[in-house]
Amino acid sequence: MTHHFKTILSSLFILGSFCPSEAEVFSSEIPDSTLTIYDSVLVVPKHHAHKTKGKELAKDEDGDVLLVEDDSIMLKEVFSSSTFESIAQIDSLDRKTMQLKTDARLLPDSIFKKRMEYLDAHSPLLLDYNPEVRSYINMYLNRQSSLARMVGLSKYYYKMFEDILDRYDVPMELKHLVVIESALNPRARSRVGASGLWQFMYGTGRLYNLNSDSYVDDRYDPIKSTEAAARLLSQLYKIYGDWNMALAAYNYGSGNVNKAIARSGGKKNYWEVRAYMPRETRNYVSAFIAANYVMNFYRQHGIIPEMPIIAHQAVDTIQVKSMVSFDLLAKELDMPKEEIEFLNPQFKLNVVPFSDKKQYSICLPSEKALIFAGKEEDLYQIAKNDEQTLKKALSYKVSSGAVAGSGGSIIYKVKRGDTLGRIAVKYGVSVKKIQTWNKMKSTKLSIGQRLTIYPRK
Repeated sequence: MTHHFKTILSSLFILGSFCPSEAEVFSSEIPDSTLTIYDSVLVVPKHHAHKTKGKELAKDEDGDVLLVEDDSIMLKEVFSSSTFESIAQIDSLDRKTMQLKTDARLLPDSIFKKRMEYLDAHSPLLLDYNPEVRSYINMYLNRQSSLARMVGLSKYYYKMFEDILDRYDVPMELKHLVVIESALNPRARSRVGASGLWQFMYGTGRLYNLNSDSYVDDRYDPIKSTEAAARLLSQLYKIYGDWNMALAAYNYGSGNVNKAIARSGGKKNYWEVRAYMPRETRNYVSAFIAANYVMNFYRQHGIIPEMPIIAHQAVDTIQVKSMVSFDLLAKELDMPKEEIEFLNPQFKLNVVPFSDKKQYSICLPSEKALIFAGKEEDLYQIAKNDEQTLKKALSYKVSSGAVAGSGGSIIYKVKRGDTLGRIAVKYGVSVKKIQTWNKMKSTKLSIGQRLTIYPRK
């Protein structure tokens, strides 16, 4: 986790040396001398608030406008993918909440404060409300589509998280960490290589028995990665005796937190040590508190969850005794391949490997697991007949850079002004490879077109 939050929840909207290009938005209308920066949040005096061109997200007690932007995984629309869209549905029971949509910026602090006091009273964590937390709450609520998908995914993942967190005596509220870590995308990968729901770096993952090879990455396994996160969080709390300090260490690394404690003169309270931590870590706890709010009070803001269909189904785990591809499973079990991908994100190449030394299990809807059991031997025979062809295809993927160290593919949605060249540069690959992966005969693109890309590290 160390340093990855800079990638996931950073780039706050500020002026001056931090972000000079953005200063042009206001420089012609608001004098620089009237702008101040409070803990990486740009504060615009209320008499200039009308000049912020609709960017204001919150106001403090003096009526000054607080501005905040973000570069989080959530804001990058990580769920804009064929996998999620093919298995998502809007919960019809929540359609009535459409009538409740209100611009969060127009609501008074008293409403948010009262709700946060309720959450704080029912939690062993200190869930304080302040202008910075308000800014993050508004930021999340401004992204209703992304938030709707996260809430929907939480209906599937949170029960799993709660069972594991309870086993390690970790507060249930820490399940909301995945909102700021990965936006509940089990195949999320940051630019520095942190991967999975809980965003483990490769080395840290190995310390917690999250192994990775060409076929499987345990950091993407929802159960194994949650077990590892619970163990780590529990250990950090035992070290610091304070959950906010444990969160800072989860993000910043315990070694770095210890240095911050030393620079503070030996203080142990998070809010006293906070000033000696980098900006992304200082913002981490506030973002976490805001995530607690939006995941509990989304209905009050008219957010309609987009539910994965699989969330309504019982699932079973089956041990596989032969190498088998998701394509074959989808065909023989008569189910969408995307459902198999959703339930088994740890398989990087959409193939379940097999060896005498190590066997793997897959998760399937219960009714499909019964079908699998009934035709298991026939399915293995088909898989064995296709094994050489499958291995050649996988060899091609690796040799052509298809997986290119990224741990998997992403789906990129073409926007206005995109070219293959720009997209290739963005993800560190060649135009030719993008054409190969997507069977493109020309470089012509269409707005809304979806491209499969295997980014380099």
